[in-house]
Amino acid sequence: MFRSRSRAKKAWKIFLILLLTGLVLFPLSAKEPLNAIAVPFTEIIKVPLTIVSLIEQTLEAGGKALQSLIDLHGKNQVLTDELARLKIEHNRLEELAAAAERYRTLFDFQQHCPYPTVVAQVIGRDPTNWHRSLVIAKGERDGVIAGMGVITPLGVVGRVLKVNRTFSVVQLILDRNNAITALVQRTRDEGIVQGVENGRAMMKYLPPLASVKSGDVVVTSGLDDRFPKGMVIGIVNRVEKKTATPFKSATLTLHADFSTLEEVVVLLATTPLDGRDSECSMPHKDDGEGGA
Repeated sequence: MFRSRSRAKKAWKIFLILLLTGLVLFPLSAKEPLNAIAVPFTEIIKVPLTIVSLIEQTLEAGGKALQSLIDLHGKNQVLTDELARLKIEHNRLEELAAAAERYRTLFDFQQHCPYPTVVAQVIGRDPTNWHRSLVIAKGERDGVIAGMGVITPLGVVGRVLKVNRTFSVVQLILDRNNAITALVQRTRDEGIVQGVENGRAMMKYLPPLASVKSGDVVVTSGLDDRFPKGMVIGIVNRVEKKTATPFKSATLTLHADFSTLEEVVVLLATTPLDGRDSECSMPHKDDGEGGA
């Protein structure tokens, strides 16, 4: 089929060449009769030739437009990839800036804390009980041992429960199995701070006549070997007394923000370094702020 079309096209071209050659070679007198035939014939074939030319021009223009679209798509993909890369880089730099600010705060805290400490990154949380424990990237090789107190610049976090060579498990103050001896800073009334349900903490065994009230600051009493005296634990939120016990109790808003813990400070000892004050500079937050 294609061969027959090619042959017909070839024959048509030969016919046109012969016709034009004849018109050129014929004498002028002989051309007049042919002109009578050639002029109408030329007008007839001019229409399809014009159509073919327009089709060719249209296809050429369409091809150029298609190629432009392909090139534009390629450039757009390159720009999209570059934008995605820049977003990733921006997020990375944001994280580095945030980490640098946190470590600057921790370094300043260490400089004003009279006790030997080590900063530890939080590398894990208990998925079954978010308020019970966390894992830190410091262990025996860093001088960490079980029972050491764990704090942040804002307040008490908990104690080291288990120690490995390179990491440790910290039992949070929010855990009901953890207890810290504490006192109310204003009244000097002593009690025990323990975790309760829903990731909160309570100060128990307050004297019946204690004048503790909402807004009072609760600090460590220094009666155990985990925390020195005066480290902020939290703020009294509400005081209550149950009829079944002679003691009062107080719900606390803890100072440390347990929902955003990324680094903590481990107290390597509770004895102040030579010639230094015995208190850490820990900020007091307003009533109602806290991490529990």
